[in-house]
Amino acid sequence: MTFTRRHALMLGVGAFASACGARRIEGPLVRSSPWRVRPSSVSLAPTVLLQPEQILIAPDGIAVSSRDAGVELLQTPQTLDPVAQRAILDVFYANHLVGKLWHSGGYDYLVDTGNQVRSIALTFSQQALYASQAQRWADTTFGELLTAAGLSWHPLDRSIAQALRPPQRSMLRGSQPLDGEDNQNLPDYTLSPQPLDPALLPAELPADPILQPIIVHYYAHNGGWFVGQSRGCAAGARLRLLWVLHDRTSGEVLGWSDCAARYVEPYFYTPNDSQLQDYLLQAEEKARSSLERAFLA
Repeated sequence: MTFTRRHALMLGVGAFASACGARRIEGPLVRSSPWRVRPSSVSLAPTVLLQPEQILIAPDGIAVSSRDAGVELLQTPQTLDPVAQRAILDVFYANHLVGKLWHSGGYDYLVDTGNQVRSIALTFSQQALYASQAQRWADTTFGELLTAAGLSWHPLDRSIAQALRPPQRSMLRGSQPLDGEDNQNLPDYTLSPQPLDPALLPAELPADPILQPIIVHYYAHNGGWFVGQSRGCAAGARLRLLWVLHDRTSGEVLGWSDCAARYVEPYFYTPNDSQLQDYLLQAEEKARSSLERAFLA
């Protein structure tokens, strides 16, 4: 079996993305770029979060409300620090959230979302737990897929996060099929990875290209209104992962794929923590299926 057959990410991901066309309600969204080179072996870097500082904003949880009174804020403990509230909202509005999200209090048209609908109260919690869970899932999944593909690989024991540059973010024009009811804030966007800085890589890394998984978002939620919705959304979960293959010497991008998957339980709005984990498992399975189509094509 040749490398071209085992690792035809260019054909596997590209064909799958074409087959998906517009976003399906439950299926993954895949956007990718052809490989510039086809390596014989790779170094697998530890998975990182696209916005890791969110874990430090309110490690014990934080509640945000658009009203001063009359809204029941679930989850404890809570903090009313306005700086922390603004910081976590920035993460949420950017769709980079990792953690448990609880909507309550109905909805408002809010100035800070461009006069769009949003749940009155949002409670964020379990950020560190979900981050660790997402990173373990991605590390394990990529290792298993590389092994199943027969590609020689080895894990790096040190993160290369300091050498990474944030991906370029471009807002999508026009509307998408699920706008108004999807479990994600508007506007939607694309991500395009950037070259890393090889001067900031840890010393004595192997010369192999570096495969870097990046968690864009990973969250589970009850029913409520995400930004820009017209009908609200039932309970569910969302996962988005960007992986990038970098040249070890130059830092240039050799190949990449942006994969997003969602799960929503129709007409159900009040899940417990075990059910939230069920939703995340569903989203993980959908994302893994799309990665398998790429790696094992």
